[in-house]
Amino acid sequence: MARRPPLARSTALWGLSAICLLVTALGTFSVLNPDFHLLDDYISKLGALGQPYAAGWILVGFMGVGALVTAFGFSYGRYLGDGVVGTLLALFGIGLAATAVPVDLNDDASGLSKIHVVAICIGLGAYMFSLARLAHRATYGRSVHRAANMSAGLLGLVLVGSALQLWSIPIAHRLVFLVVFGWMGYTSLQLLRESPSEPGPATP
Repeated sequence: MARRPPLARSTALWGLSAICLLVTALGTFSVLNPDFHLLDDYISKLGALGQPYAAGWILVGFMGVGALVTAFGFSYGRYLGDGVVGTLLALFGIGLAATAVPVDLNDDASGLSKIHVVAICIGLGAYMFSLARLAHRATYGRSVHRAANMSAGLLGLVLVGSALQLWSIPIAHRLVFLVVFGWMGYTSLQLLRESPSEPGPATP
């Protein structure tokens, strides 16, 4: 049974690249759009109809990051030898890329706005299902189980806090991004380490 460190490294690079691109794009386009407030507005506003530099954000912040997350998902599934996890995580990335459909800030009920919201729901739902599988498959190492359970628990707290109005929905939006991409960052760093005490998947 042979280990696959090259695949681990490439998976990690996809994940870390997605995080770096998201942070860089968010910082850049937040500065370029004087009407965008980082703590008060939905991130979707950066790509909304009529917003300055919306096309740039859509191309980089949604489609670019979504493509990298999709690549991470497929690669992580191959690393684990689990096509279901790979497909679910890739679907999360595709959902993120599909949020490139711009919202209409003046009409939440418009077709474009509805498609945007559906893409978010599909992507986040796929991510949650992937966590459930990662948390309960006995063949994975402790670090995989721990990270999946931690991410699911934190997402639950974010949603409960939002329901109790402990913070605004835009803040909850930021927290969801932090939890999801935090899991991706942690997982990527674990893959780079390839700790011998946490046996990774192997090829026959």
